[in-house]
Amino acid sequence: MEYTPNDLAQVNPAYWSELSRIKLQKGYWSFEKRQYLREPMESEVRRRCFMKATQGGITEEEVVRSLHQMIYGRCQRGVLYLFPTTWDVSEFSKARFGPLIAANPHSIGKFVQNTDTTSLKKVGDSFLFLRGGTLSTHLEADAREASKLRSISVDKVVFDELDLMDPDAVEKAKGRMGDSDVKEEVYISNPTLPDFGIANIFEKSDQRHWFRKCDSCGEWTCAELEFPNCVKIRNDGTGYIACKKCGREVFIDNGQWVAALRDNSAYMHGYRWSQLSSYQNDPGEILAEYNDPPDGNLGDVIRLRLGLPYVAVEDKLRESDVLECCGDYPMFDSHAGPCAMGIDCQNPKRYVIGIRTGSEKHQLLRIGNFGDSSNPDPEWYTALDLVRRFHVKSCVVDIRPYEDSARTFQRKALKLGCKVYLCEYMESTPLGSMYNDASGLVKVNRTEIHDVTHRMVTTKGKLTIPRRSPEIFVFAKQVSACAKVLETNKKTKQQVYRYRGKIGGPDDYRHCLNYFYLAASGGKVGMSRETGERPHRQRMAINRGVAV
Repeated sequence: MEYTPNDLAQVNPAYWSELSRIKLQKGYWSFEKRQYLREPMESEVRRRCFMKATQGGITEEEVVRSLHQMIYGRCQRGVLYLFPTTWDVSEFSKARFGPLIAANPHSIGKFVQNTDTTSLKKVGDSFLFLRGGTLSTHLEADAREASKLRSISVDKVVFDELDLMDPDAVEKAKGRMGDSDVKEEVYISNPTLPDFGIANIFEKSDQRHWFRKCDSCGEWTCAELEFPNCVKIRNDGTGYIACKKCGREVFIDNGQWVAALRDNSAYMHGYRWSQLSSYQNDPGEILAEYNDPPDGNLGDVIRLRLGLPYVAVEDKLRESDVLECCGDYPMFDSHAGPCAMGIDCQNPKRYVIGIRTGSEKHQLLRIGNFGDSSNPDPEWYTALDLVRRFHVKSCVVDIRPYEDSARTFQRKALKLGCKVYLCEYMESTPLGSMYNDASGLVKVNRTEIHDVTHRMVTTKGKLTIPRRSPEIFVFAKQVSACAKVLETNKKTKQQVYRYRGKIGGPDDYRHCLNYFYLAASGGKVGMSRETGERPHRQRMAINRGVAV
């Protein structure tokens, strides 16, 4: 059976885009000098991800593909595009989607009905939903944002700039495909940190790279995997990608995607693209910036030019940094105090108890959890027992998500002689912590307190923790599961450093350590009457197996 061009156009978005001569802001859609876009556009796998540098045309490819799927009924329930913020939604609608409709009245515009909103468009019989992927820390705003995601049902979700989104919003968006038979997931982002966001997603894919075939010797070379050795400089100072075998120049369009982990191909196709595979960028210039980064910012070269995650050593703790703080003692079962305690209220609720042993010196005595989703422990009886056993005089607790039960614990702990503050992180709070005895709140700049506990761990002698054990290994992993990154406000262009959490897993114990420091600082507890050396009665308790 022969297929007509129109038949092929209905099932193949790449063929349709060329046949329809889709007009973009910079000319007509074409795979010339962008052959690497054809395969992902034609892919029928359910999950795809793009760990990419900037300006590769991948967002445009996915927009055209999604429009084709809605026009020809392949996504009848619709498509959800999730962006980092609602401001990004408005910018995308005005700068990308609107001009695309206006420039293509016959191939696209005639299928689009005006809905008088930037966040919703009807395309054919389907809907295109544009939503922001940031859930506010304020509960009312959080509920409003969540309701925008709960109220829709789609066949496909595109996560554009995944690394800048709230992970909870990502999960809510995926839930919008519960009734779909299609369930297509697309993840697009410049990478930020290792083991986070798009880098974490790419690890689960089949990890495809663009290989170029040499016209001279037939060898295949991947610029992204061979960099920087593959970059050679011409006499005029410009650079090119050289065949790894014969050294001749290899060209971008004479190539194909090759999967490193083919066993993962059925689950997800993953594409890593860099500006080394762009005709608009000189490999020699990229190499020069890599060797001598502008303003000393190597991170931007690696992330935005090479499409790889990066974090400077000084901006992220390693598990080994935390484990180097271990002493030779097991966890305490009790202490004469005065002790400080930090509690993170996620499930399971985790705590850190310790003492001050000197000026800016602290020793942790016990680390653990006292509640999970199957045992909510609403009155926090276990926490109150710890207050008694360790003579805790100051405690800081996460204010969310269980403020009511935390308030109950706050009142009951006061009867035991323990002052409890509920902590609220603030991005705009001036440096320094602000305690309010009347409200029982402490507000602290989130970046500053993370900086403080970072220095606690990395400065020798400032922090001592119990000897290595299964729970200490969990503690080390979670304390190191966040990193400091420089973020730019897209509206104001203001740059600010913020810590991104959950890099490779939960970061609950990092918050516990932050809260412990707040509880122990500012005169909230004095120097412990007992030093790091245990008195004879506690050594005897250890021998009896009381300490764990």
